[in-house]
Amino acid sequence: MKEAQKLILSSFKNQTKSRFIPVKNALGYTLADPVSIFRTIPPVTLAGMDGIALKSKETRGASNEHLREVSGISVNIGLPVPDDYDTIISPEEVRKTEKGQYLISKPISPRQHIIPKGSEAEKGQIIMQADHVLTPYDIAALIHFGVKDVAVRHWKVGMIATGDEIIPSKKEPHPGEIVDTNTIMISGYLQGFGVLTEGFPITPDEPDLIASRILSACDTCDIVLVLGGTSAGTKDYSVDAIEKAGNLLFHGVAMEPGKPVLCGSVMGKPVLGMPGSPAACLLSFFQFVFPLLKSWGVPIPPKKHVIGEITRDIEPFFGYDLFYLVRTRYEDGVIRIFPLEWEFGYITGISADGILHLPEWSNGYRKGERVQISLIR
Repeated sequence: MKEAQKLILSSFKNQTKSRFIPVKNALGYTLADPVSIFRTIPPVTLAGMDGIALKSKETRGASNEHLREVSGISVNIGLPVPDDYDTIISPEEVRKTEKGQYLISKPISPRQHIIPKGSEAEKGQIIMQADHVLTPYDIAALIHFGVKDVAVRHWKVGMIATGDEIIPSKKEPHPGEIVDTNTIMISGYLQGFGVLTEGFPITPDEPDLIASRILSACDTCDIVLVLGGTSAGTKDYSVDAIEKAGNLLFHGVAMEPGKPVLCGSVMGKPVLGMPGSPAACLLSFFQFVFPLLKSWGVPIPPKKHVIGEITRDIEPFFGYDLFYLVRTRYEDGVIRIFPLEWEFGYITGISADGILHLPEWSNGYRKGERVQISLIR
């Protein structure tokens, strides 16, 4: 498995492009360029508290013995302060005269409770650098600073579901038919990291048609995933299609599940054949697509791990990397890890919250042994 991962990473270098999108739609995306702002914030001097705005120079020399009569104006927090007033005090610190002036008994420093013009940011100032991943707070800040659109890094993954038995999710399956759900699953993961996805029409088991679809997808996408048709059955044509469209790099990896995964190069772009089984498809996606995308700068967060006691023996399969979906439970102050039996379809993964990996050199695990898993929820 490690050799296949290294081959993919060494064969396909960064394909990153950029595009402009509205700020309000940019959550989770990665900035391609620095962002400068279009507004000076605040645009004028503002009051930092409710009180009386004064001219600090008029308060010089004031004391209890020598009260100073100064000009002043009542202001409210967050509202503009006239240009010639440079400090604010609370109403309790002064006494208003019949002339509308104020008596003060001490000198007041300038810029007290004053929010100067441009103190947050000046028009044209760069506030975010390239490679910044946008959070909800960032989106609000950009709108606050008047930014309407941003250049974001642009990655696009195309997906081609193959098989005579595959039907769209909007249809009700008849016996022998399977709803296309792998594209929905993979799209969900990718879109959460700011990666665009494009689903191509479900393609029947015809090598020439699959090859043509791969070429079309490579025209517009950075990576193409061919879902299904990777095994050695009489109607598994992904290998033939990739060889017709480009070059095959490998077919088959010493891992379970996911052994039939394959990879080719078409128009210089990676085309990966993913097993049709949902669990095998997901694990192949994690092991081969994620590392490539991360090497290109996609903001995929680091894996989160948990260490706990395994609840049953796990035997090795020497020469193979084994993966188990697991469920965790906190009992009596201990995290217990329950390996799940592989079942057909999705049912196993519904209750899983982690993945246990046994490397090819592993001797397996004994019940009660402490193991580390990668969380998937």
